[in-house]
Amino acid sequence: MNRQDFLKLIGAKAGQADYLPVACLLKTGYACAGFFNSALNDDFSQTCVLVNARLIELVGVSHEAQRSAIHDFNEFIENVVSGVLQGSSGDVEALFSDDPRFGKSIPLSAISFEDISVVYPVGHISTLMRRVEEDQTDKTGEIPTFLDFENKSVVLKILRTKLW
Repeated sequence: MNRQDFLKLIGAKAGQADYLPVACLLKTGYACAGFFNSALNDDFSQTCVLVNARLIELVGVSHEAQRSAIHDFNEFIENVVSGVLQGSSGDVEALFSDDPRFGKSIPLSAISFEDISVVYPVGHISTLMRRVEEDQTDKTGEIPTFLDFENKSVVLKILRTKLW
């Protein structure tokens, strides 16, 4: 991955990214989540510096007896996004739930862009999830149209259609 692609994916505008939550999968099999700050990263072209990052082992069993490994990247992402949604917008530790599998944070960590295989823009996803939650609270009691049995939704019509 290169720097421009990374910045575009996480939504960092030049000089305007102030602690954007980011999660990524490294080629080593570890997941990493932390906060991207453009002031810290302006001088770097091949390295990404994350603030309060945590490295989580995804493959195999964790080497520490009291901490089990998170099984896959999807589980890791779910935990990170739910932590952001439950925390306040200015809370730096909101990126991580109270799950002991996350361990302790690393104040500053530098990761080569070459080592990043998957980037997950937690900031974008949490914004979209908040919009969905707001829409759902505005429409309390309404049935989603794709499951509406009374009005015969398009999805249900397709499912009931005989193919032969």
